[in-house]
Amino acid sequence: MNFYLKTFILVSLSTLLLYVAHAFLVEDPAIPLIKTYLFLGIATLVTVSALKYVFGLVPDKLGFAFLALVFIKFGVVFLLFPELLSDEPKLSRAEILGFLGPYLIFLFMEATIVIKWLNKN
Repeated sequence: MNFYLKTFILVSLSTLLLYVAHAFLVEDPAIPLIKTYLFLGIATLVTVSALKYVFGLVPDKLGFAFLALVFIKFGVVFLLFPELLSDEPKLSRAEILGFLGPYLIFLFMEATIVIKWLNKN
């Protein structure tokens, strides 16, 4: 099966399962869960696909590409989720962790996917 198709299926299923579990645990989050999980799922898919492309061009620069993509994703988070920075409705620690938890899970998923296909090569 094609790498991109397998990655799409894995990320889509993981996103759906994590979303359902998170929605079951949290009643009314300050940051909409659908927006959070759509962003994280799409960003993970784009990151892994871009890393696969970079690996085909210049395999020795893969670490730099991963670091750059992580910083870009981190910057986009503050553009798409301004409530993380605003002081108006101050977010509680639980609400911030409700966003950071999935963010770190998806970051770990990206690293795991990349490490797995690197071990095959």
